[in-house]
Amino acid sequence: MELVNFTIDGYPCLDGEDYAANLHQYIANKKALILRDDDMAIGVMGFSQDTGSIDFLAVHPQYRHLGITKLFLDKLAEELIYGKEITLTTYRAGDKADTGWREEYRRLGFAERELLVEYGYPTQRFALPPKNKEETRNDRDTEKPVSGEL
Repeated sequence: MELVNFTIDGYPCLDGEDYAANLHQYIANKKALILRDDDMAIGVMGFSQDTGSIDFLAVHPQYRHLGITKLFLDKLAEELIYGKEITLTTYRAGDKADTGWREEYRRLGFAERELLVEYGYPTQRFALPPKNKEETRNDRDTEKPVSGEL
């Protein structure tokens, strides 16, 4: 929950108790990735293998520009939900609450999809097409190893 308090910009209608219960459920069901730096959580993502959706994603602001989101996406695309489209929802264009998430997702290859309303807040679905097998092999051959666990 400490990480969520640092990343409140990503959750305009956050119910802390509901979020904590969902996070514990995702962890228990092995549908969460948590990245730590020593004893501090710096990134957390909950996902659905069935639908390919990222249901929540938080990255500590001090680590946001270090590629954590891409690290999570690569783990999903190459190992956990290989061959499926990955979707998530974020702010709509022009929402003043957006601190750059839309641009980050577009930079990572997501395309804009339909407009939605979630928890009473206007959002938009974004989708990342699945990587093909050859592309994944080439990416792995050219990437440098990353230390840490996922």
